[in-house]
Amino acid sequence: MKKQGHYCALLLIGMLLATASQPLIASATESHTRIADTARAYIAERHPWQQMTTKITVQSLDPRTKLRQCPVKLEAFLSAGAKVKRRTTVGIRCNSNKPWKIYLPVTVEAFAKVMVARHPIAPNTEISERDISWSQRDISALGYGYLRSLGDRGGYRSRRSIAQGAVLTPNMVEASSIVSKGQRVQLNSKAGAVNVSMMGIAMESGALGARILVKNLNSGKRLEGVVESENVVRLN
Repeated sequence: MKKQGHYCALLLIGMLLATASQPLIASATESHTRIADTARAYIAERHPWQQMTTKITVQSLDPRTKLRQCPVKLEAFLSAGAKVKRRTTVGIRCNSNKPWKIYLPVTVEAFAKVMVARHPIAPNTEISERDISWSQRDISALGYGYLRSLGDRGGYRSRRSIAQGAVLTPNMVEASSIVSKGQRVQLNSKAGAVNVSMMGIAMESGALGARILVKNLNSGKRLEGVVESENVVRLN
């Protein structure tokens, strides 16, 4: 009788344990870390700053958020027409027989060295290396872009006042003139397979690639051309 009573007691304990475990299995929830990692990996493969040092931050889910544990691989997606940018809302879904989906904001920071003003720069100033320094910045936050060098298109001149420490952006500058008004220049023209060169005078200043008026010294005619270098203008 004692053995039978002992057996019954063990059986009762086993039944109680099995019953107690059923709600735990039924209420198993999806890992917030797994959801965040899925969103992070999706953005990491698609953001536009692949060649730069980046930091990807996924906004944490509310600790009270409970989603059924997904038995298959989670899938990340964007809403129709959405693009990956500095701040992107990424959808995560579970494509099981009991599906669910949730959305998380993801932020990408991309770091690169950019030019900043070493000191205040006055309007209409030719910008040189002594006017700038280099600083590591999050370029994903620079809505107006940034300059990669001072060598583009022959150099730059400030359009307006630039504050000390400001990142130099394309809308702050304009291409410097490399041809000055009154300067003697070589005029190049092409007629079919024949290249013709003549001397002329620049009637206005111009940056590399700019269209300016010139005068042919031989004929006295005024013509329009494109600045190709510091002393060459290509005629139409």
